[in-house]
Amino acid sequence: MLDALAAAAINHLLQGAAWARERMVPFAGASVRFHLPPASATFSIGEDGTLQPAASGVEPAAIIRLTPALALRLALLKDESARAEVEVEGDAALAAALTRILGALSWDVEEDLSRMVGDVAAHRIGLAGRALLDWQAALAANVARSVGEYLTEERAVVPGREALHVFAAAVDELRDDTQRLEKRIQRLASAARERG
Repeated sequence: MLDALAAAAINHLLQGAAWARERMVPFAGASVRFHLPPASATFSIGEDGTLQPAASGVEPAAIIRLTPALALRLALLKDESARAEVEVEGDAALAAALTRILGALSWDVEEDLSRMVGDVAAHRIGLAGRALLDWQAALAANVARSVGEYLTEERAVVPGREALHVFAAAVDELRDDTQRLEKRIQRLASAARERG
């Protein structure tokens, strides 16, 4: 059941992306399992580049393991650095192609909404959704900045930027003094050997 729902959702995204289906066609007939705790789904790639739930008992050519946080970073944030954290077993070329293709797909929410509520209402809902996401991002940035200021200035739990610069300068000065002292000791030891 879960496999069928996931395949339908992915195929809906693939309908508007002929380039993605074309890139999946070379892998036709191969099976892949996505393991996203607590669930997993196994798909077979069709001749047309779409996904179908794999027959039970089919051994996948590749297994792609993701955490929920990693899936969000890939899908919503389009975080390319997250790709390195994806665990892959089996056919690495198949797994890499699928994660790259699925990561590049995007859902045109307004287009789907317009079929149900009309173009104008879908556009307004889209604007409201983007405004909500922008507000959440601004709120998160403000909270992070406030917590940082509280920890560095009010409670002094974490040293501030200026204190870190002073500390780094002191460490650099100590390193330079130590190197000069080491060279002076070497010269004195060398001079003592020549005399003795």
